[in-house]
Amino acid sequence: MMKRLFTLAVAMILAVTVTQQLSAQTFGGPEYMKKKVVVGGDFGLGFYNSSFYVGVAPQAGYRLTRSLEAGVRLGYDLYYHYRNYNYGNYFCHYFSGSAYLNYEIFRGLYLQAEDEEMCLLVSGKAIETSASSWYNSVFVGGGYRQYWGNSYTYYSILYNLSWDYYSPYASPFVIRVGYCIGF
Repeated sequence: MMKRLFTLAVAMILAVTVTQQLSAQTFGGPEYMKKKVVVGGDFGLGFYNSSFYVGVAPQAGYRLTRSLEAGVRLGYDLYYHYRNYNYGNYFCHYFSGSAYLNYEIFRGLYLQAEDEEMCLLVSGKAIETSASSWYNSVFVGGGYRQYWGNSYTYYSILYNLSWDYYSPYASPFVIRVGYCIGF
């Protein structure tokens, strides 16, 4: 029994050692992997007529190659409409999640594709029951990154291929400005 446990322990240690060495050769080890992770996002704040807006959208990405980055983005937007003559005061909560892929074509210029799912929740005193709706948006576009070491500021213009009159976006064009920190 002791001999089996000893053989199993040695086999496990060898397997872990060989796996770590192969991983270090294939992917470059933990330090190399850490340099490929990008974390950031954007923040928005606005006032318009009788409305207030605040939004936050964190994102995390991974640089598959020097030029290709894939990642996910979460978002929360709050619109507070007050003194609305039809509905009184009410809130619109937008929760979103998306997957994106962007490819740098030349010195900071990049192309991007993104698929987003968004849930809209509406609530308020004048609204008897809270209502929710789901929207899917597919974005394509591009932008520019201004690098600061491993980090960058990004400016992008995306076009919503799924945009229609019922879309939560006011226009098919979406402009984003944000910051990402590379580790």
